[in-house]
Amino acid sequence: MSRFEDLSGEILMAIFEYMNVEDVWIIFFNMNSRFNSLVFDSRLRLTADVSKIDKSNFDSFCLSLISTNFSNIFTLILSNNYYRYSQIHSFLSQTNLTVFQSLHALTLIDINYNELTEVAKQIKQLPFVNYLHVNTHEIFRDKELSHVTHALLNESNIRVIVLYLHEKIQWIENETISSCNAEALSLDFINADRLALLLPNCPRLRSLTLTLDPRSSVAKTVDENLSSTLTLNTFAHITSLRLCFRPFDASVLDRLLSSVPSVRRFSIETLVYNTDYIRSPFWTTLLQTQLPLLERIRLVVRGWFVLKSGTILSSEKFDDSSVVDSYRYDRYWLDRAYKRKFHCHVDFYLYTAVLQIR
Repeated sequence: MSRFEDLSGEILMAIFEYMNVEDVWIIFFNMNSRFNSLVFDSRLRLTADVSKIDKSNFDSFCLSLISTNFSNIFTLILSNNYYRYSQIHSFLSQTNLTVFQSLHALTLIDINYNELTEVAKQIKQLPFVNYLHVNTHEIFRDKELSHVTHALLNESNIRVIVLYLHEKIQWIENETISSCNAEALSLDFINADRLALLLPNCPRLRSLTLTLDPRSSVAKTVDENLSSTLTLNTFAHITSLRLCFRPFDASVLDRLLSSVPSVRRFSIETLVYNTDYIRSPFWTTLLQTQLPLLERIRLVVRGWFVLKSGTILSSEKFDDSSVVDSYRYDRYWLDRAYKRKFHCHVDFYLYTAVLQIR
């Protein structure tokens, strides 16, 4: 085989990896022996996005996927398509995930509890899976949610975990996460006390993305004790933090940031009801104090205020231009706003303001 053929083959395989496996097979399989050898090359990292396949074509595609080229599947995406048909159940009934021994990334959309339990068992036998994304709209019972959260977080091989379970993340209090080796963790709806229990069991964590849940509050005395553990423990290994925080609570945010002093990249979206929390003095003081190593910032603050001029004193009127200028002409923010975009929009009809700094 000539050097030109080797080079052209490498280029084609690079193109294949940007395509869905279904398209690769339809276009290139059985075209000629040269393409056949490339399609089945063990070095290929193919993506099988099954989520968009119609029910009429699903069974035949699964058959070809399982019998033809499962050894080259690097990324697998399955979806129940908002229950138009139970694709994941059908897939699991036709095959076992353990045949995909080259699998590195698995995404499961709108999966139900029984399916997720079965996947959690099978994934233990996949040595190379290091990315797991679970997204579901099913409302689990508390015990179910506790068990499945533990099972997924305890997968020792997985380095990136994304859990969007459509409700609060929780688990039985006397259970601990024993082997969470995730380096990047994304959680939807977890409150401060649960987060305080989880973080000490994630020693490899570098990147944390979460929606801080205000709904799952516990009794005040317990909440204060649990939340205070965020202050007592520091997690210096976390260097990236993306936070959605609604509604805003300055004391909780202060405790959270004090626990991650090594954060270099910080993104926050929040909703406030006080103009003080949209102005620069508050954020500058907070970030300089709690995140001394910060290099990049993304700040989105949505404010809901009484902005009618007749209801507040003129000295208290919200001046969006002065607010955004206080950020735009401050060297601290200029150095950390990667795109240097500073914008504040006020809607006086809805009595709202949105500050965006990127």
